Amino acid sequence: MSKSWHISRRTLLRGLGAAVALPWLEAMSVAPARAAAAGKPPLRAVFMYHPLGAETTAWKGVTGQGKDMLLTPTLKALEPVKEQLLILDGLNGRPHPSSGHNRSACLWLSSAPPGKADTWGAETDVTLDQVLAPKLSAGARQNSLELSCTSVGNLMHAMNICWRGPGVPMGAETSPRDVFARMFGDAQEDLKRKSILDVVADDARQLKGKLGQGDQRRLDEYLESVRSLERQMATAEQGARGRPAPPIARPEPPQSLREHVRLMIDLLVIALQTDFTRVLTCALGDESEASKGTTYERTLTDFGIDKALLAGQVGPQYLDWGHHKCTHDPKPTLPIIQAMDRWYVDQFSYLLQKLQTVREGDGNLLDHSIVVYGSTNAGGTVVGGWPGHGLKDVGCVLAGKGGGLLPRPGRVIQYYGKDKKDGNSGLPLSNLWLTLAQLVGIERKEFGRSTGTLSGLS
Repeated sequence: MSKSWHISRRTLLRGLGAAVALPWLEAMSVAPARAAAAGKPPLRAVFMYHPLGAETTAWKGVTGQGKDMLLTPTLKALEPVKEQLLILDGLNGRPHPSSGHNRSACLWLSSAPPGKADTWGAETDVTLDQVLAPKLSAGARQNSLELSCTSVGNLMHAMNICWRGPGVPMGAETSPRDVFARMFGDAQEDLKRKSILDVVADDARQLKGKLGQGDQRRLDEYLESVRSLERQMATAEQGARGRPAPPIARPEPPQSLREHVRLMIDLLVIALQTDFTRVLTCALGDESEASKGTTYERTLTDFGIDKALLAGQVGPQYLDWGHHKCTHDPKPTLPIIQAMDRWYVDQFSYLLQKLQTVREGDGNLLDHSIVVYGSTNAGGTVVGGWPGHGLKDVGCVLAGKGGGLLPRPGRVIQYYGKDKKDGNSGLPLSNLWLTLAQLVGIERKEFGRSTGTLSGLS
């Protein structure tokens, strides 16, 4: 391949009306004199929501730094990526109405200031992802992508973590098949369920012949990941329906919660890898009130957690309780709550490890991303009463180096206040949102209920 040959970052593989975006390739860098600047991978921002809050007695207490960091039981799944983490201790969620969870999800990324009430009486405002999207996704195919791993519920403020402004939610994709079609097109009538990669195979072969060996390997790895996703979705859909999916009607979401979440995360990674968007949110659940199929009602069986592992720790009458019911009677059910929290953190770890496997420039996709994991609520049985119902010490973890904006991960940073009457006064979570906005170059002096910026991140 000629060293002067290059392709646009927006090049697509095409065929029969379908289009497949490409991952970052060395051939997308321009002439050597400008490669360091123009060929630098873009910054991405990802926000993953942990529903129903975190049980803080098992979350808090991480010590050490880098490879010597000692994680708490709830965060143990992050061991393979611990050197990429900033664990933020002492941040407090935004107060919400006494009705509890069902008006808390909408406040996570907005920390809406007082007086921003919408026509339903809930205080909502533009969320951080939508503040970042116009700047970070300039040149990408789409400003942002909102994913949710639940589709059961009817409370707008409980189901949406992303908002354009007061009273206007962004909505979210809940079906892996719909997300795939949104990224790659959905030519079902013409393709008769043919693999999207078969349709663009000729274009892919022509492009591959012009690439260097490193880019050929990256292209092969990426195309195999797309084909793997197709196989996973086909298997999930056939298993859910007991027969092959019809040629036109869209399938239902996968029946297994774990399968659903992992497919969404795989799609999330490809959306970033192909520059479909650079700002992504993924809600692992929502805050809708208890009814069949909601996040409130998820049991150990729904999570795929073996009840036998907890049988000796809790009474048998509790092993089929839903998550939220457990949090209202935490003394006998604490091991169940903590097991569910570990499951959510495990999905976050899966995301980070997937991002690490995608080579890009001089690093990987995680190096060029800021990933935030957290929730609106917290509270443990010792310091906060019912788990997931307090506002102090909400779980919050940053991951990735943000293309150099977060150069020193692998640490715990404490933001506890000095109020002698309340040794855990902490700082507003919205201080983090303001800090991140300023880090990426957005001129803003306040965000929601912020009282200033956070020190120590860089």
